[in-house]
Order: sequence, then structure tokens, then C-alpha cells
Amino acid sequence: MRDTRIAPIALLLLSLGLFGGCASQCDCIAVLGPAGLTPATVGATGQGQGTVVTWGGVIASMRNQQDATEIEVIAYRLDDCGKPATSGPGLGRFIARHSGFLEPTDHRIGRRVSATGRIGQARAGRIGEAPYCFAVLDGAVVHLWPDETTGGETGWMPVPRPWISIGVGSGGYRGVGGGIGIGF
Repeated sequence: MRDTRIAPIALLLLSLGLFGGCASQCDCIAVLGPAGLTPATVGATGQGQGTVVTWGGVIASMRNQQDATEIEVIAYRLDDCGKPATSGPGLGRFIARHSGFLEPTDHRIGRRVSATGRIGQARAGRIGEAPYCFAVLDGAVVHLWPDETTGGETGWMPVPRPWISIGVGSGGYRGVGGGIGIGF
């Protein structure tokens, strides 16, 4: 004789697993463009003009202009969610050119950012006294990543988020129990 109580439990666990997978991806962004096309290669060779890409890194400077905002970014490789992984080597610098005004206090130096835009013509500039050729992302859509520190010297602090807890257990002989908890 088949035990039909297992099928509903298996269906519940599968459904919750799928929903949990979707919930963990909500902080991710789509990464576009060829992986080998970095700001350093674009700045040095000028290749890739017109290609839509997603690059990210750490803000080095920001300039609000009359009709646009330019953010100079030190580029790093992006993780699976499109967030800059600053533990690796830098990939050059680029200028994300966003149409309109961006708040300087939100887009401050050192903040992690990802930007998606169309590669424009490289631009000559300077980093301190050294000449540098910047890759440019025109029409950039800018994504700020949450701060990972609270400031000062307290170190890394987790960002509070809603969570779901799932439990399945045995209530003894022939007993099966389960539960779902949601916290904030």
C-alpha cells in the first residue's frame, strides 16, 4: 500500500524551494555584454563602440553637469548578481554618463555601483597628473549597491531583510509535522 501523505509534503517543499530561490535573486541585476570587453581594453583599443554592456566598480569621482551626470568608476569584475567584487584586480576605469541629475550624497566616493549603457567614444583625461584614456558608457542606467558598513569603525553590518523559515519533522510514530515562519 502506498503512503499518500508524502506527496503533499514533497509538493510543499518543492514550491517553497522555488519561491525561496526567487526571493534570493531580488537583489540581482542583469549583466549584459561580452565578459572580455573591459573598460581597460575599450580605453586602450577603442573597440566595442555601440555595444551595450554592464560594468561596475567603486565611484572615484562624480560631476553633475547641466543635462547629465558623469560618474568616474574604478572597474572590478561583477559577481553572479552583477555586484562589483572589489577583492580582485581592477579592470580599468570608465565614465558612466547618466542623463539627468544624480544626488552627490548618494553617489559618493567609495560607493559600489553597477551601470548598464552603450559604449561610446573613449575620452582622454587624467588621473592625478597621469594621462588616461577612459571608456565611456553613454545613457547609463546606474544601480547603487547598499552600503555594507554603518560608518565609523564598527565593520560590516548585515542588512536587515525579511526571512522565511521552513521546518519539517516527525511528531513521533506515524506523525509528520511542518511549519512555515515569516520574520522581519
